[in-house]
Amino acid sequence: MPITPNELSRAAATLAYYLNQAGVTFSISGGAAGSLLRQWYNMERRATDDIDLVVQPDNNFNAETISKWLYETYPDAFSKKTVYGVSLPTLVFVKDDGSKVHIDIEIFDVGAWPQRPQYDLSNATNERITVTVDGVSVPIFGATWQLREKIVTAYERQGSNKERTDLDDAEVLLDLVQDNVLDLTQHEEAVRHFVTKRPGSRRLLQLKVYCPAVLGDPWTWYEEARVYFRFEGNIPKYLDETLRCHDLKWDKDNGVYYLTSATGLVFWVNEAYQLVRWT
Repeated sequence: MPITPNELSRAAATLAYYLNQAGVTFSISGGAAGSLLRQWYNMERRATDDIDLVVQPDNNFNAETISKWLYETYPDAFSKKTVYGVSLPTLVFVKDDGSKVHIDIEIFDVGAWPQRPQYDLSNATNERITVTVDGVSVPIFGATWQLREKIVTAYERQGSNKERTDLDDAEVLLDLVQDNVLDLTQHEEAVRHFVTKRPGSRRLLQLKVYCPAVLGDPWTWYEEARVYFRFEGNIPKYLDETLRCHDLKWDKDNGVYYLTSATGLVFWVNEAYQLVRWT
């Protein structure tokens, strides 16, 4: 039986409560993290039927031992489910209508998955934020981390239903991250796949993701002109407020490129390599 987004938030908070009792460092990931992030930004949410999370292995716990600890320490709250010989916890959750469902919990750690450095919670670049649900602090991966995962997994899951939802989520996340915040130079094919599938988001992707082999040189924001600017070949370009691209105009008498922006006349000073407002 599916759960609603509100029920998913409650389930994540319940899980977080017990993990906090163990004193482990963790972060909700996957679809549950996406739903909680949308809740954080007051956006429409989508539920999922399971909860993924990452724990930071230490002397007390790793993904395997915290799984066992949950269903052995709190047998009324968690049950054990065996999948391909591996024991996993399921959360015994009471829905809003009073019925009980078992929500699968899948736990990862960087020790078991060393090829996934994004699981290393000691690395500050693996950004986490904390949301509060029913008074419980629930750490989740932030928008930048989730954007990387969605672009990469969409490429890895081509042809599946999850590819489409990954692409949809990535488009939403692009609006939530800062400019030039994500370096995907090691994932050129994933970036190319996203551009092919969602060409309408290419410009926004260029503003947020660094991958010059696919997206060209990054756009730079110039406060003086209040525009984004970059060179394409030898031609200086800028983006207007609708992110449409234009060439700067050439003043042959003065030998300068210029544009008329919301702040007035702005020209390109090659020696300083920047846009300067005419005063």
